[in-house]
Amino acid sequence: MAETNYSSSVDAVITWVDGSDPVHAEKRAEALNKPDNADEKRLSTGHHKTRFLDNGELYYSIASLRKFAPWIRKIFIVTDNQVPDFLTPELQKRHNIHIIDHTTIFDSYEWALPTFNSLTIETAIWRIPGLSNQLIYLNDDFILTVPVKIDDFFQNGRIVLRGKWKKVIHYSPARIRLNNLLSRFLKRFFGITRSLNLLLQIRSARLAGFKKKYFYTPHVPHPIKTETVKNFYSNHQGLFEENIRYKFRNTDQHTLQYLANHLELQNGNAQIQPPDDALIINGETDFKFIIMSKIKKVERGDLKFLCVQGFEAIQPEAQEKLNRLLKSMFSSVL
Repeated sequence: MAETNYSSSVDAVITWVDGSDPVHAEKRAEALNKPDNADEKRLSTGHHKTRFLDNGELYYSIASLRKFAPWIRKIFIVTDNQVPDFLTPELQKRHNIHIIDHTTIFDSYEWALPTFNSLTIETAIWRIPGLSNQLIYLNDDFILTVPVKIDDFFQNGRIVLRGKWKKVIHYSPARIRLNNLLSRFLKRFFGITRSLNLLLQIRSARLAGFKKKYFYTPHVPHPIKTETVKNFYSNHQGLFEENIRYKFRNTDQHTLQYLANHLELQNGNAQIQPPDDALIINGETDFKFIIMSKIKKVERGDLKFLCVQGFEAIQPEAQEKLNRLLKSMFSSVL
């Protein structure tokens, strides 16, 4: 097959880890057992092994980008000294896929490594060499389900944000501790992983100057302007260094994509629309009939974006149906 010519100015960035890799697991265990002055505010479920599971979603994520967004120039996979088994050098070249190690984006900040914290890693993705000024950031469980256009992410120099405005909620230290206790309880007895996502969004909004309201964004691919983030952190070097020092998720952190959203909103560079074209399947919280119903929406082409969380927890029948659907859509793309 001839190498495809990608001339677009939009890149995709995906963070990925294979937590079952013995080397990675050993590093993670060593870091987890090492005393840290940030332990008190460490998110209780931030180091749980389910956060590091690789259920093969990355293949579908990459395949969906190449099938439904062929205008994307480069796909960067940010990893910790790992390469997905299916991504041969030939496939990487054919589809313009680039493996970026943590040591690259944390160049000059090696003291932050190793890190097992997606918030820390996301904070530095703008430092990828050769990254376009327009990027789409995705977790490895995001999948495009129909053809999309650049206008779905960027319009007339503005980013497209999916979500809605909400009133800022005050998270006191006592409330955060209570949330952590609830998270431990839900994980232990019901297998549900909570992330305090609202707190992260609110803190990120405040950094951009929003005090009374914040723009709530669900789990969707995030359009980001590299220059916006680079300029902010250049002027707030201490904030950048503070956010990357945590090896596991911490309640004192902010999130790069939500910060970027609010910086663009503050500057009038965002186009808002409802998240009606996005859907989450969560194996930890969705009942079987709900998952089956959501799968039918994907089959009908009612959505643009699908996020599959807790794949390993999906009931066998629903898991098999979802697997068949994804294989039928993407098995021959790469």
